[in-house]
Amino acid sequence: MKARRAICISRASSTCTAVAGALAGAGLAVEHHEAVPADLAGVALVVVDRAARQAAGEALRALHVPVVVVGDDLSDDGLIALMLDAPVSHIVEDPQDRVLGVTSEKLASGDLFGLEKYVASARVGERIVRDDITKRRAMDEVCVWAASVGARRPVVHRIASVTDELLMNALGAGTGPARLRWAADDRTLAISVGDAYGTLRQRDVIDHVRRARNERGRPQPESDGGAGIGLYLVLANVASLVVNVEPGHQTEVVCLFDLARGTRAAGGLRSLNVFAGA
Repeated sequence: MKARRAICISRASSTCTAVAGALAGAGLAVEHHEAVPADLAGVALVVVDRAARQAAGEALRALHVPVVVVGDDLSDDGLIALMLDAPVSHIVEDPQDRVLGVTSEKLASGDLFGLEKYVASARVGERIVRDDITKRRAMDEVCVWAASVGARRPVVHRIASVTDELLMNALGAGTGPARLRWAADDRTLAISVGDAYGTLRQRDVIDHVRRARNERGRPQPESDGGAGIGLYLVLANVASLVVNVEPGHQTEVVCLFDLARGTRAAGGLRSLNVFAGA
C-alpha cells in the first residue's frame, strides 16, 4: 500500500494550509512541522519552504522520501546544488500552483507518465516521429493547433523551438521512434516527447538549469561539442518542466506553457519536477 502521509516543514501556517489544500486531492494527510521530524515512516513526500530548506541544508539529502521545495526559486546556488541528485527532485514556486497537487498525486501513486495529468482536457493529440520528414509534419501540426487554441505568436515560436529540440534529442538517443503528444485547457498548453531509452538523469537536468541561468540564454560551447544543448534551450523557453524516467526503459519530457501570460525569461521556471521510477 502506498504511503498516505505527507510532511510540510514551514514556520508559516499559510504555507502549510496551501500545501494541505494542494495535496488533499492525492488523499494525503499533511502534518505541519517546523523542522525535519525523526519519524518518516509511511511518508509519501516532504514539502519544505525556502526558510526550512536553508535551515535543513544537507540534511535533506539524507532523507529516503521525495522532497518538494515550495516558495523558492532556482536563482539560489544552494538550491541548485541540493537538487543535483535525489531526493530533492522537485520545486514548485507557488504552493497554490496546481502542479503541486499533480506532483503529490504522482509521488503517492507511483503513476508517473502522461501529460494528461497537467491539463483539464480529455483531448490529446499524438504522432509517432521516426525521421526528419515526420518531425517536420508533426511540428507543423502542433504549431497550427497551438495557434487555434489561443497561444500567442511568441508562445507558438517557443513551442516550435522546444518541440524541435526535444524531438532531435529523442531521435538522436537511439534508433527507435519518438512519441510527440499535445493537449491544452484554458490555462495551460502541454507538449511531451517520449522515447524508449530512459537515459536522462536528474543531474543532467539541473546542470542545464544552472547553465540557463548563468549564461542568460546565450549558451557557451561545451567541451563535448554541444551535447545537451537541446535541453538547455528547452529550459530557457518553458514555464514548467517535468521529466519522467523509467531508467533503461523510457523517458518522457513534459513542457508546460501558460496561455494566460506566456513563458518567463531564461532560468525563470515556475516549477521543475524530475520523477524516476523503479
